[in-house]
Amino acid sequence: MNQKKFDVIVVGAGLSGLLSAYSLSIKGLKIAIIDKGDFCSEKNMGFDFRTTAISEGSKIFFDKIGFWKKISKYSEPIKKIKVIDRDITNQIEFQNPEIKSFLGYIIKNYYIKKTLVKDLKKTKNVFLYPLTNLSSIETSENFVLSRTNNKIIKSKLLVAADGKNSFVRKLLKTNVFTKKYNHDALVINLNHKKNHNSVAYEIFSKFGPLAILPMKSDSKSNFSSSVVWSNDSNYFKSLIKTNNYIFKDILQEKVEEYIGKIIKINDKKLFSLSAHINSSFYENQIVYIGDAAHSIHPIAGQGWNLGVRDIENLLNAYEEAFELGLDLGDDFICKKYNELSFKNSFMLYQITDKLNSVFLSDNFLSNNIRKLGFGLIDKNLKINNFISSFAMGKNKLTA
Repeated sequence: MNQKKFDVIVVGAGLSGLLSAYSLSIKGLKIAIIDKGDFCSEKNMGFDFRTTAISEGSKIFFDKIGFWKKISKYSEPIKKIKVIDRDITNQIEFQNPEIKSFLGYIIKNYYIKKTLVKDLKKTKNVFLYPLTNLSSIETSENFVLSRTNNKIIKSKLLVAADGKNSFVRKLLKTNVFTKKYNHDALVINLNHKKNHNSVAYEIFSKFGPLAILPMKSDSKSNFSSSVVWSNDSNYFKSLIKTNNYIFKDILQEKVEEYIGKIIKINDKKLFSLSAHINSSFYENQIVYIGDAAHSIHPIAGQGWNLGVRDIENLLNAYEEAFELGLDLGDDFICKKYNELSFKNSFMLYQITDKLNSVFLSDNFLSNNIRKLGFGLIDKNLKINNFISSFAMGKNKLTA
């Protein structure tokens, strides 16, 4: 079987895998990306209609690596976030305290992936291998040997970016802690009459949160938003079975106060909700990033930004090792990356889980405690700005 040598092999060509390859390629490393799917096909990219919330912190990293200028034209800024508990009288408003800065940006996954693939195809030190199935991994002190259906790849480092059900994690038997929710998330892209004015909404009820995220419109006659609606799994199973008119009416009732009349529902898809975190983000010369390392409840909208932070941390660990004269396969890089990423991810995993429980609780005491908390945050500028900075990815959690 044909053997190829690389500095890094990236397993998984989702957003995190492609961005990892893009970021590391800037350092002149020779990189291979493998994925069982045909990730180079634009037709396949078009199936992912979901949007991604990019925090201001992630945008700053994208600026650093020269990526933001390539995707900024596809993004819609978030100027304000309005958080509403039960009814519109109990709300908090967040905005960036810095002039001419935003809380974040909403962009379709399609544009991120298309831009990354297009750029990587032109990068001489990056090699793309779609339709390539990983079958085994062997590690030694100096390299990783990855066997696939048609080649053997020898590398100094393996980046596992192959999602929540990571095959790399299963091969290596890395322990993982999992939390399953009895809720699903229904993701809907739609056109509507009322101008969203770049405002995002997070609306909490006893059934689960509903987020409305402003999207860049593809038409001058209407506006576009993405809705992420969490609710009981059985409720959604029944709702999906209803005809389109009934579905639209039910959704209209949920969103009309914020974005007006729905003109057209473009896409909708149901996802089961769960969270997990690996016991460690590395094994020998192997690191886990993004969903292969962790996934959190979407209540805070920080899922992919946590993965972006992983990539930034990996880049920082490599740069520090390079300055010390260490080899790419040195344990220092994996251990340093784990040190930079694990604690913050674990705390966010816990916080989002607890926040979900707090907002689902529906009794006199919990409702009044939340109301008092909302009032305090809304009136205290210092607390409000701190939470805004966290949402922007500028503040990291510390124990």
